[in-house]
Amino acid sequence: MAEPAHAATSKTKYVTASILNIRSGASTNYKVITTVKKNQAVKVTQTKGYWDKVTIGSKTGWASNKYLTIKKTTTAVTASKTKYITADVLNVRSGPSIKYKVVTTGKRNQAVKVTQTKGSWDKVIIGSKTGWVSGKYLMTKKPASPKNLAEGLKTVGSNKQLILVTSNGYNTSSAEVRTFEKNSQGKWVPVLTTTGHIGKYGFATASSMSEGGKKAPTGKYTIGTAFGRYGNPGTKLPFRKITSDDVWVDDPESSLYNTWQSRKETQGKWKSAENMNISAYTYGFVINYNTKRIPYKGSAIFFHIGSSYTLGCTATSESNVVKILKWLDPKKNPVIIQTPIQELNKY
Repeated sequence: MAEPAHAATSKTKYVTASILNIRSGASTNYKVITTVKKNQAVKVTQTKGYWDKVTIGSKTGWASNKYLTIKKTTTAVTASKTKYITADVLNVRSGPSIKYKVVTTGKRNQAVKVTQTKGSWDKVIIGSKTGWVSGKYLMTKKPASPKNLAEGLKTVGSNKQLILVTSNGYNTSSAEVRTFEKNSQGKWVPVLTTTGHIGKYGFATASSMSEGGKKAPTGKYTIGTAFGRYGNPGTKLPFRKITSDDVWVDDPESSLYNTWQSRKETQGKWKSAENMNISAYTYGFVINYNTKRIPYKGSAIFFHIGSSYTLGCTATSESNVVKILKWLDPKKNPVIIQTPIQELNKY
């Protein structure tokens, strides 16, 4: 027997499905004439079993009433508020789940505007983009302004430029690279803050450094020669252009240990040496470590280009290396301090 149709007092209902098909008749056998989205209001004028006749705008059709409710479903909406990212890098997604694609990323302490909350996810505006982030990586308390780590250092009284390379402990290859310059009042002014990389196995104290240990030395060091495979990028440091003949001797038994040499002129005076003509050394400078050339204490410690761990050097992006090279001025007695941040008070 055909299902009788019942005239309904015109009432408003709301869609509960993400997308609801509106058909030309009260069955899935009829064609779809339009669709409506979740929470959209429709006017119901008639009911026929499990189907409601609805009006949406200028269109009239039939919808399965199991996807309609008289009570509008709401997603928790918060008054727009500012929150701050607590993760080093936070993915911002197109929807409230890790199944959605990443549309952009945010950084630690970056402010975002939260416009909506859905479960454990917050809808945020970040720069010119809008997306969803896991709320567990947001906090409402504004982070304190970054501390000027150069203030209070006791060993840099005679220096006017400082490169500070810090890590969170000894067993990490990730580092923060900060540069500072002393102003006319004797105060350290931050110049550049960026991320960087040190030895694969992190830092080592000078006493535990060893050749081939893949660790970067802690300590305070002067800045040596700038180098590059092309012309001087604009540094005031002494600059040496790398050629295919250039090597850095890393043979601890050689009298030339921890020095820059010509391969042709010194062949036979060492058993091993590092080729200098590589992309990582497109630009960089020598960190004056182990200048007494104590055998087996480590060699070829540079500040150079890199995007991951090193074998003992300190690395950051090419643009940052060039910025630092242009900034360094030997007249300002620049130094580099490398240390786990927990031991900064030693300097």
